[in-house]
Amino acid sequence: MNKGFTLIEILISLVILSLIAVISSNILQSSLELERTSTSRLADARNLNFSSVILRRDIRQIVNTTLKDGFGNSIESTFFGNNLTKKFFFNTKVNSISNEVSPIKRVEYEIQDNKFVRKQYFSSNPYNLEEFISSNVIDEITKFEMSFLHEREWHSNWPIDEITMHKIPTLIKLKFTQNNKEYLWIIEPNIDYEVQK
Repeated sequence: MNKGFTLIEILISLVILSLIAVISSNILQSSLELERTSTSRLADARNLNFSSVILRRDIRQIVNTTLKDGFGNSIESTFFGNNLTKKFFFNTKVNSISNEVSPIKRVEYEIQDNKFVRKQYFSSNPYNLEEFISSNVIDEITKFEMSFLHEREWHSNWPIDEITMHKIPTLIKLKFTQNNKEYLWIIEPNIDYEVQK
């Protein structure tokens, strides 16, 4: 009796080994893809968390002082926001390296090219509105809405009347979509006084 494998047995073994190899490579490929997706989502979550911290810090350190334009004229508002232009700005306290420079700076947030951008000017009343430090807070935004709470009602613009010109909104709501996911941030400025005229 000859000891060995027949051609059919060898072919069956090769088919079984091929199936095992294909299944293993598919499992490995899906595992790698899952790991890439998880890493990307984790990075997005980390970036959004960091962006939220920066925005909340700026808003919670608002200084309720009258804003001025580039010519030194009063804008007649201490906080300005407009959902149509997707922009809001205010004066806030920013930590400075030097004690000789005022820590009060104008900060502006706006949507530019599907990015939520933070601009920090070098003073609270900049005379040159072209000089600022800019950074992207959130990338790839497809939808963006903001609103401001006053006396239990949300408004798309701030100030809404003569009284609110000297006040900060009770809450600031930002609703946006990034990578087909909707986010809602509600921030409380924690400021309960109004600027003196």
